[in-house]
Amino acid sequence: MASLLLTMTRHILLMIGRLFGHLLLQVKVEGKINVPINQEPLILIANHFSWFDAPILALFLPFQPAFLVATESQRKWWVRAFIWLFNGIPIWRGQVDRNAFRNAIQALEQGRVIGIFPEGGINPDLAELVARGQVIPELRGNTSRIGAKLVRARTGTALLATMSGARILPVGLLGTEQILSNLYKLRRTPITLRIGPAFGPLQVEPHLTGRARRQQLDALADMMMQHIAVLFPHENRGYYQQVNAEIP
Repeated sequence: MASLLLTMTRHILLMIGRLFGHLLLQVKVEGKINVPINQEPLILIANHFSWFDAPILALFLPFQPAFLVATESQRKWWVRAFIWLFNGIPIWRGQVDRNAFRNAIQALEQGRVIGIFPEGGINPDLAELVARGQVIPELRGNTSRIGAKLVRARTGTALLATMSGARILPVGLLGTEQILSNLYKLRRTPITLRIGPAFGPLQVEPHLTGRARRQQLDALADMMMQHIAVLFPHENRGYYQQVNAEIP
């Protein structure tokens, strides 16, 4: 009974969220044909230009990913509500959070979709601090990336991909960095969700250790991010400006 009530509550909240989403945004979803028709476990990867990215993906994709969410952001009630609604997985950024990885792999083994942002955060100026393990609890300067340019991927995404053996589904989110400023002006924001072809699974050569293994993981993380970059206009590709139209 409790499980049924929880399912119904989530279903109602999803409907309400989609209603408000359509009222406040003009959302266009492209590339639905690239979503695998069989319900296989997937790692969804996307750019992270705004705090609205995860909710928009959860509300407007034809499935609901369970996102890896920065543990420190749970200080905000709406983040806790999002984690509850979509079975989010808290993760400590700036370190290898083995517990979060175990939970993510377990969810994939159950056939679910895990969502992750390879860039590691919205504000690239804070990326080095996060990589050193510093907690960034405040929203100021961390709500949207106004320049809307991609930054380099973090290694953790490739580590999860190689550990799980799941295929990867890239998604480009265009326009989310403008949502907050448009809300203040009472304007609807045009948003495009562009879904690319699934690829993988990825592997690290088993004989590699230490620095060589880390370098290969870095290369795989870059390759994953390149699959997102090709979904963007050249002016938004940032670090991946030189990516070719066709990638491995």
